[in-house]
Amino acid sequence: MQQLFAFLFRSRVLGFFLFLELISFWLIFSYNNLYNSYLFNTSNKFVGSVLETNHNIDQYFQLDEINEKLLAENALLREELSKKNLGMMGYDTLKGNAHVIPARVINNEFRKPENYLTLDKGSLSQIEPGMAVISREGVVGIIKSVSSHFSTVASILNRKLMTSSQLNKTNTLCTVQWNLEGPLVADVKYIPRHINIGIGDTISTSGYNAVFPAEIMLGTIVSYQLPDESPFYVAKIKLSSDLSSIDAVYVIRNPLKGEMDSLQTVL
Repeated sequence: MQQLFAFLFRSRVLGFFLFLELISFWLIFSYNNLYNSYLFNTSNKFVGSVLETNHNIDQYFQLDEINEKLLAENALLREELSKKNLGMMGYDTLKGNAHVIPARVINNEFRKPENYLTLDKGSLSQIEPGMAVISREGVVGIIKSVSSHFSTVASILNRKLMTSSQLNKTNTLCTVQWNLEGPLVADVKYIPRHINIGIGDTISTSGYNAVFPAEIMLGTIVSYQLPDESPFYVAKIKLSSDLSSIDAVYVIRNPLKGEMDSLQTVL
């Protein structure tokens, strides 16, 4: 306590000076409208900056929750689109069963000859093997195996996966298969030589199987050749879905899949 009193006694001149300075500032800002407005604007700006920073921090920690809500909303929109497509195809009695399930990618392979993804949803979320998996940009793959809480997807970056497709400008059937040339390039096979194709033409799913709905984007033609005596073009597309950085997907339940599979098995 004696040391504190000694310090205050030694600093009495500086303390008195600071006290007078505070009184001076108070008088200036209290009785001068110009300086008073400066103080008011500066304090408002400071408080606003603090509040904005606090809001941004809150928003950052709520990003996961916001993303989950956006995934659910997008899933509902895609589900309504699937139902609309079923209605246009004449399946009005079945379109109510169409269902889109949002999921997150928790593991991703894209450097192997046969690549897979793992999703955070499984059989408890009504996911089954053989279901289509898409993203905001286009085709991702097909559900390969399922457990209660997780599922594995054979992605389009899998050389064993061949996707029934179509050249959109002519509705010409073709097949897309990955060519191991990187996560953004695949081959387009079986486009007949009499069809006119060009750089920039788009390729989408054909809808001619029980997995993918029609008109889900696959990619855009970036190169093509027509070898002599060959009945088909040799073409490549840039895939619309970048599977090297994918984080969220949608699993599509096709209400007609069981019926179509049973007929194809009989045939």
